[in-house]
Amino acid sequence: MTNKIKIKSSIIVLNIIFTLLLTACAYDPYYVAPPYRHVDFYPYDYYYYPTSRVYFHFTTGYYYYFDNNRWVKSRTLLPRIHLDPKDRVRIRVDTDKPFMKYPEHIKKYKPMPGYRVDNQRSIREREENRNLYNEYKISKEQKNSKKRDRQERR
Repeated sequence: MTNKIKIKSSIIVLNIIFTLLLTACAYDPYYVAPPYRHVDFYPYDYYYYPTSRVYFHFTTGYYYYFDNNRWVKSRTLLPRIHLDPKDRVRIRVDTDKPFMKYPEHIKKYKPMPGYRVDNQRSIREREENRNLYNEYKISKEQKNSKKRDRQERR
């Protein structure tokens, strides 16, 4: 009887040790998530819309689009340019000019087949992009104000 108890208790102890070892592998003491919703923002993350050939940089709120044989940087899009969330691809480039990689992007990300313009969907997508930028801007301002507060306390 005592032998069974010893075996059960040793199995429980081994399970606890094994579990602790596994969780210790997943612990990263250097990672602290930022306070805003999108924790994986990087300086050169963009939304790319292959059908419209538009880039949106959500940390600055700028759109990049091709018009009159040149790339335009603007906070607003022309009314004739339509965005569709189904056509959106999140990309990361190593420059603040995403259109420099445009030849690679048109090969990798094909336009949606049979795309039909939906004005309401385009309006909602533009609003969503604006909200995304505003969220990021507010969270950045809050982060900077906390940083200033800490510096003032010193």
